[in-house]
Amino acid sequence: MENYIHSIIATGCLASAYYLGRYLAGRDILENTISSMLDRLEKDGFIATETDKDGDTELIPISEFVAKALRETKKKIKKV
Repeated sequence: MENYIHSIIATGCLASAYYLGRYLAGRDILENTISSMLDRLEKDGFIATETDKDGDTELIPISEFVAKALRETKKKIKKV
C-alpha cells in the first residue's frame, strides 16, 4: 500500500503545482493586457491620467477634465 500512497501524494503535489502555475501565469497575462490597453488609450487621447506623488497612474474623472478645459477656455476668452 505504500507505493499507492506515495503515487497519490506525488500526483497531488504535481497537480497542485501545475494549477498554481497556470493561475499565476493567467493573472500575469491579464495584468499585462490591461496595462497595455490603458497605455494605448492614454496615448491615443481617449482617457486622461495623472501620476501621483507615489508614481502610481490614476484615471482622471471626465467631469474634472471637462471642467478644467472649460475654465481654461474662459480664461483665454477673457484675455482676448
